[in-house]
Amino acid sequence: MINRCNIFLENYATLSDADKKKMEGRRGEILFLRTYAYFILSNTFGAVPIMTKSVSGMPENFYYPKGTLEELYTMLINDMKEAVEILPTTTGDLGRITKPAAATFLAKLFLVRAQGAEFQNSSEPTLKALYKGTDSEDLDNAIKYATVAITQKQNETAYGGLAPDFGSLWTDIKGSDPYARDKVSELLLTAQYESTQTYNGRYGSNTSFIHLYNSNHTNFRASVGRTMEYGRPFATAGSSDWGYDMYTDRANDSRYYKTYLTDYVTTQMGNGGYKDWTATTAYVYNNFIKGANDATVKAGEHLMKSLGQRAIVYIENSKDEPLDSLWVASQPFIMNVRWTVGAPNGNYGTAGSYSSEVEEGLRNPVIKNKGTRKLYYRVDGDKGDNYGLDYGLTQAGHYMGPRKWLDINRGLGTSANGGQAIDICIFRLAETYLIRAEAYGRKGDMANAIADLNVLRKRAAYHAGETRNEVLVKYEPSVLTGKLDVPSAEKQSPYKVTTDSYEKIKVTGEEWTAGTDKFKKENYPDNVNNYFVQFIYNERARELIFELNIREDLHNAGILYERVVARDQLGAPATSKGTQNFPFPKDDVSTGSKGATGVGKGVFERKHTFFPWPQAFLDLLTDEKGNALDDAAKKAYQNYGY
Repeated sequence: MINRCNIFLENYATLSDADKKKMEGRRGEILFLRTYAYFILSNTFGAVPIMTKSVSGMPENFYYPKGTLEELYTMLINDMKEAVEILPTTTGDLGRITKPAAATFLAKLFLVRAQGAEFQNSSEPTLKALYKGTDSEDLDNAIKYATVAITQKQNETAYGGLAPDFGSLWTDIKGSDPYARDKVSELLLTAQYESTQTYNGRYGSNTSFIHLYNSNHTNFRASVGRTMEYGRPFATAGSSDWGYDMYTDRANDSRYYKTYLTDYVTTQMGNGGYKDWTATTAYVYNNFIKGANDATVKAGEHLMKSLGQRAIVYIENSKDEPLDSLWVASQPFIMNVRWTVGAPNGNYGTAGSYSSEVEEGLRNPVIKNKGTRKLYYRVDGDKGDNYGLDYGLTQAGHYMGPRKWLDINRGLGTSANGGQAIDICIFRLAETYLIRAEAYGRKGDMANAIADLNVLRKRAAYHAGETRNEVLVKYEPSVLTGKLDVPSAEKQSPYKVTTDSYEKIKVTGEEWTAGTDKFKKENYPDNVNNYFVQFIYNERARELIFELNIREDLHNAGILYERVVARDQLGAPATSKGTQNFPFPKDDVSTGSKGATGVGKGVFERKHTFFPWPQAFLDLLTDEKGNALDDAAKKAYQNYGY
């Protein structure tokens, strides 16, 4: 891509003034594309060769010395300043780069350079490598260019230019306009895919595969097959526990239930086999769970009886609010719960003659005092198998996956295995607000930072006229106990919202004030003190998770390592136990090294915040005279620690 951009820019320089004026917008696009390519490369490798002249054919040698990040960012920022000036404010062509997208990108570049400036004299090599130069006006410029985009867009909706409903960003529809989702004005720039498949693959793969990454929903006895309604079970987009827990009020922050696919319905009867009611589960359902208007069930009957029936539900509860395992097993669907407790003294007894303690647990299934009951981590509601963590590839494929990229128009709307139709967002206005909020906060202007953050929170709230997910109201433990507040009138089917929930989730500044309840819920890594910055990246994750930019953002902010070690049990080394407020899960039954052992299971090191240069690339490199690099020169070129 970089070479093609250089070819265009060289040819553009030879045009007449009149032709240059005609092609000015295209020059802006090319400057953006080259800058974006270098941005991705430098996020991956750090300092890279800076190539501004085109090459054709085989070069005489492979002499590609690295430039410094300071040199690179000077070029990138200058190019993007020009791009912002010459790009159009709007376009009639879906996917064209416009001024708001370019201004957002430029604001991000200024912010990233300001972030790296604090590491100029760091003794930690991987942090020092983030230094990209210093300019006292970087934060002001980040605010300036973010404001360019925000000013243009903010009056388009009642939510500062954001789509009124967060879920509408991810709602895929069939019908006369399959591009409706891609035209939401909040989306400033997207990578283009389209439902006819005519043009997909012109410059590479016809799919990004993100629309296929979903939990393996097909091998439960739940009659959920591989259909258009759900992604293919590639099972590689599972979240860490913190990816769920970061939504500190999922009853009132709608992004949780609009981001995650919490429940499935039957799509293919008999797929995976049938789960039948047992005498015990039928008794518990009929006597403790069934609604007054629901039919009774009998032992031997299938749980799944018709298409469109609720089939699988995921509940991500906290360790202090485990659910009774018999209540979970007796639901009329497969319920997969993070934390459950077993029977008192290991034995529920006989159906029809349960002890008062057992019956109390079935009537009030959130067990606050487990007593002699054993605590279990991630036991599925189908066959009682462990799932998640390191139990094996099949079990690791079960998790509550993203709703964001479900693509019912893929494969021309008929092939569940087909190429994608949805565009992939590169920049949207919500991120512009986050960029500006961080810049304000780093300057100490908390009032404006909070105002920008609350633009997102106002949209994130449930609004009057919306409906909450039934799973939230009927099965979310924190709602059942009253820990999370849903007005009583809104707990009745169809769970219509009457009062906007913004006041319950608005940012106040307590979130980064040590000692407050809101502070504790943010789960900051131990031994850090940049709480505002840490909060910004919590909010970025709540807003942008699964949008393919979280890693690079944490990397550039210099906090990737500490966040993985503190929050990702599968990435963190065995020396980590999580954080004080959110320790890694430890249950009462895991033995050996597998399962919920309470310690990290990974090998993440600081060097992994940068990627290594591939050995094949290093072997191609030469010095200026064309001589192959010796081992010492290759080692000097390679990134720290590799």
